[in-house]
Amino acid sequence: MRSKAIAIIACVCALIVAVAAHLGTWEIEKETGTQQRYIQHEQAASLDDLSEADRAAASSTSIDPETFASHLPVVSIDTRGQEVPGDVVTEEDGDAKLRPDGRYYETKTAEGLDYIIGDIDIIYDEGSANQLSDDPIFSSQTRIRYRGHRSRDFPKRNYSLHFIDEEGNPVNEGVLGMPADNGWILNGPYLDKSLIRNYLAYNVFGTFCEDTPEVRFCELFVNDEYRGLFLCMEAVDVSESRVSLTETEQGVNSGPETSYMLKLDRYDMNAVTLDNLGSQVGLLDSSLEVLYPKAEELTDEQLQWIEEDFSAFEKALYSYDYDTADYGYWNYIDVDSFVSYFIANEFSMNYDAALYSTYLSRDLRSGISLGPIWDFNSAFDNYAEADYSDASGFTMVNRPWFTMLVKDEDFIDAVIDRYRQLRQDVLSDEYLGNFIDSALDFLGPAIERNWKVWGSTFDPTTLKAEHRLIPIERNPTSYEEAIGELRAFIDKRGTWLDTHIESLKQYSHESAVKMDNH
Repeated sequence: MRSKAIAIIACVCALIVAVAAHLGTWEIEKETGTQQRYIQHEQAASLDDLSEADRAAASSTSIDPETFASHLPVVSIDTRGQEVPGDVVTEEDGDAKLRPDGRYYETKTAEGLDYIIGDIDIIYDEGSANQLSDDPIFSSQTRIRYRGHRSRDFPKRNYSLHFIDEEGNPVNEGVLGMPADNGWILNGPYLDKSLIRNYLAYNVFGTFCEDTPEVRFCELFVNDEYRGLFLCMEAVDVSESRVSLTETEQGVNSGPETSYMLKLDRYDMNAVTLDNLGSQVGLLDSSLEVLYPKAEELTDEQLQWIEEDFSAFEKALYSYDYDTADYGYWNYIDVDSFVSYFIANEFSMNYDAALYSTYLSRDLRSGISLGPIWDFNSAFDNYAEADYSDASGFTMVNRPWFTMLVKDEDFIDAVIDRYRQLRQDVLSDEYLGNFIDSALDFLGPAIERNWKVWGSTFDPTTLKAEHRLIPIERNPTSYEEAIGELRAFIDKRGTWLDTHIESLKQYSHESAVKMDNH
């Protein structure tokens, strides 16, 4: 009897330790503060900081390459007379040609490559009027292609850049104060008539979401043709300056264990995808692609190990024991990253999140992390097919993984507490309102220059149906209207969440009629 009593006491002690560790996780999250970021409009020289002569030059709305001037960085790309690949291939009737997996067929070079080699110059003397005739602060050869999914068909294209040396080898370069790396993106707001949704999201949410890409506004010329206002931004990648993971030591570690990065997105028949538990039993509508290790370095043994490792998380999460001491999901993930991801995408109603363009990574030293956050072009009530202008409701609770996470009271408490903290900080009405005001003041005449090329898009009747919001009345007909809609949505969303955030507890509350209670 005595030995049985000792065994029971030991089990109770172990349970207390496990529960304390679980609660300790939430306590760490509650005390986590916001992170410092370089925010361009707050720290870079503005138009008012220029000399009188330079200010006059940079205030011009001319987009003629001979007379153009800007206080912003100027990016100039020379394609060497080549067509940039990555355009959407169309059928004779003009419709996009689709591959068997439902993705677009994309144009390639005559040699069958998905990139060309061109030249890039970045002109930026901070505090001066920057012109194409000025000496660049950065020059490089670069691989260039169009990028994106739906945006690939927009007239204002997004570009993928990878810098190379004279021999064609990849080189890491720093851009506009951002850490050196190889892959970069030029993101051109097109569907987003405010021009600032991604800039706002990355900078604001990046203060509490780890590994959020850095961004800088710039103005772009391609082959001496003005293309408008763009965001120069970091591409998502595994590296010391992006998502830092313990690298696989080829030839040293003989086992299959490896750090990894995954992307949840539309199925791609050309990618290496996981046959994980969620895919096997229909928990995911999208596919998990392995981004790291890269396909050419990934072994069959490593792929199998990644599938088993990620499936172990899903098995724990979707099991009856998902919130128990021995099998709790928190043993497999960085919980804080899921809390932060939930708040960022729920606040902005960015409901592509956890469906498409969703990144996850696992370092061998820690659990699975959700992020970096990505693509807010359609957020803040800018979805083409869905009207979220009433700014109400929760949808992330129905997304993969979160359908189970929200059943745990501790996870819900962490979300609510973290949201309340952020509403006193970077998600406050005052902070967000001032952010928008000061960002627009900083951009100044660059906004008008952008609309000299793209101003016709304020007439939605001139656009292809897939290039506008539905119904047509939702499309702003002026820049002032576009900014007004963004401000109104943010104010309404914050007010609605303040009133209803506690109602998230319904998802973790025991009920006699609710499925999957425990």
